[in-house]
Amino acid sequence: MINLYLDSSDKDVVVDLLSTGLFKGITTNPVILQKSKHTFSDLPDIYKWAKNAGAEQIFFQSFGSDKKTIIANAHKILKISPEIIIKVVANPEGIAACRELSKSGVKTLLTAIYSPIQAVVADTAGADFIAPYLGKMQDLGRSGFDEVTQMHNILSTTNSTTKILLASVRDIDSIVRMSQVGINHFTISPELAKDILNDEASNAAIKVFNEITGS
Repeated sequence: MINLYLDSSDKDVVVDLLSTGLFKGITTNPVILQKSKHTFSDLPDIYKWAKNAGAEQIFFQSFGSDKKTIIANAHKILKISPEIIIKVVANPEGIAACRELSKSGVKTLLTAIYSPIQAVVADTAGADFIAPYLGKMQDLGRSGFDEVTQMHNILSTTNSTTKILLASVRDIDSIVRMSQVGINHFTISPELAKDILNDEASNAAIKVFNEITGS
């Protein structure tokens, strides 16, 4: 089953999209929060309205320059709800924090993933998810599709429980291509979410139906 998430904390657009029942939840990070003029202190409110709108899974990112601080901030977030999935950056301190959080039963995601070896590290750290940045890989001149496929093959052939939640997905073709190789978790912008729900040819056919039925 394919799971779609909304990479946004903009209540005005997210609530409407969640109401379709097609999106499993929301993902956020400091950049996403800043875009919607939110801060760390707004996380309880974001969690509340997202859950009320139907989000099953909500991802909030911990922060800090060392393992201890990352873990401490993660536990502050978990006071909102123990169901929250904690995002942690994929550097040495973040990976160490991810390992400790995962061992204690916290659901985790390693984010800012750019290379297949990081999938190996994430599995070793016990991460529930990794978030490769497909579009940003391509910006660097790398073959994002090939590298994400390698990550998928590594995790699949080793029977890992770590799942790929593909991020920095910029167009419909990327979703189609990556789903064909077995990626089944995608987080996308509200703009792209609206695009995948509309097709010009379908809309033209629907217009004819409506004209005949007077709808």
